[in-house]
Amino acid sequence: MGYKTEFLSQAEVCAIYQCMDGHIHLKYRTLDIAMDACDFHQVAEVFVKALHVLQQVEEPATEEIDLQNMDTHVKV
Repeated sequence: MGYKTEFLSQAEVCAIYQCMDGHIHLKYRTLDIAMDACDFHQVAEVFVKALHVLQQVEEPATEEIDLQNMDTHVKV
């Protein structure tokens, strides 16, 4: 890895940067994974798909209720 890096994105516990050698690095806490552009695209796609799945699980399902055809009993 070269001495100069270009940060592409960063947060408190993770960052994505490109080193002088052209590798794209995914850094999470003490883990630093270097990859080429093709591998990075595959990793990014996996992250995006996982985010979509998590969003679907976390968002409550909207259920429409047909009040006209609902079988109801009147209590007196």
